[in-house]
Amino acid sequence: MSVVLFFPGLTPTRYDAIERFVTTQEHAKRRFAEADEVLGYPLLDAYRDASIYEWEVFECGFMALALALADWAEERYGATPELCGGQSYGEVMAAVWAGTLSYPDALRLMSRSVVVEQDWFGSLDEPMGCHFFYRLPVETVERLVEEFRAGGDWIELSVAFDASVHAVSASLRTLERFERRVREEGGFPFYTVNRAEHCSAVAGLRERLDREVYRTVEWRTARIPVISDVDGRTLREGEEIRRDLLDGWTTPVHWSTVLRGIRSAGGREVWIPGPRNMYARITAREFPTKVITPRTALGT
Repeated sequence: MSVVLFFPGLTPTRYDAIERFVTTQEHAKRRFAEADEVLGYPLLDAYRDASIYEWEVFECGFMALALALADWAEERYGATPELCGGQSYGEVMAAVWAGTLSYPDALRLMSRSVVVEQDWFGSLDEPMGCHFFYRLPVETVERLVEEFRAGGDWIELSVAFDASVHAVSASLRTLERFERRVREEGGFPFYTVNRAEHCSAVAGLRERLDREVYRTVEWRTARIPVISDVDGRTLREGEEIRRDLLDGWTTPVHWSTVLRGIRSAGGREVWIPGPRNMYARITAREFPTKVITPRTALGT
């Protein structure tokens, strides 16, 4: 049976929900200590008070947490995943696990990317973001997107996790109105990040990241295949994994593509390390799934 280690995308996580794991578990202490050396400050202390809008701290802290949980799972279950993948930012963690990126290089990639991202988004005439929401069927989401486009707004569907969990990218001003329409249609807004994601509008950012960041770290051949969340292919060469991560910026995420990739690669069981999240629920519909949370590791 092929085990797939699948890393989730960023999920807003309260520090108190993970505190005991990250302060007492050896894998977590090691991952955070390594990050301290690369970043030059105590990541755990910074993560304690960070929000999802503090990109470097939150992204690096989330990566240290998820990789520590993956370390624990491999030791605890006595099995080595034969495939790995990730959704959006989670594919960076998959690249680390597969050996394409070293952990220090992945931290540098995150840190340097944030500088470029903040500069690029800060230079826009109008701020843009990405709004996540749930409990609306895809037909309603498509109708709302067309409604806003007909009114002259730029808006794109960025994420379709399943039949009811979606995200759209637009200007922040448009997203405020879109969130009201989500509520009016009976949906539930989740959160808005202050940057657009997985859409054509960030093509310029993709080019800058490639030139200024992604070409500054070493990309090696993966020791196990990495499943692309862009088109579902299995990737091994460092160069193609680098391009795939960059393509994720401008390509909408469709969970059906990920599931098809897992099936095509021969995956039979999925491990998901990280705080409890929607990925576990929707993956478990298709594959036996182990949800590896701090509570799991602590036996609580």
